[in-house]
Amino acid sequence: MVGAGGGRRGAEERERPTGRGTADDPDIPQGRSQVEIPEDPHAEIWEATPLTSEQLRNPINVIPPAARPRVVLRYANANELLVSGLLDGGAELAQHAAVIDSPYGEGHVVLFSDNPFWRAETKGSYFLVFNALMNFDSLDAGRKLADR
Repeated sequence: MVGAGGGRRGAEERERPTGRGTADDPDIPQGRSQVEIPEDPHAEIWEATPLTSEQLRNPINVIPPAARPRVVLRYANANELLVSGLLDGGAELAQHAAVIDSPYGEGHVVLFSDNPFWRAETKGSYFLVFNALMNFDSLDAGRKLADR
């Protein structure tokens, strides 16, 4: 039995594992002002996330605006996709990129989310490739560079 001067404390007097303060004390560093945690930047599925102030301060892993890939064509919303016997899991495709243009050196790399020349594809998808081949020198048309 523990007496009045015993070494155990009641639940109302419990401490943190570090031994600093009680469970009800605010957890802030001493000698520093408390700041709110900034919200993470939000972007749509097909967009790149905006750069944070930390990425701008230390831009070692940031792709320059002129070299960033861009989404040229994307799939529609899940409720607007054409549902047929060949579409399985259309919600996974919704709002994702279908065609991406990525600058590479002096040229461009055009990426397709499907294989437009695969057998049994619709003939209309062939023209995605033909359009890229015929307009190879105008792939930057309509490109808007980010300000940073």
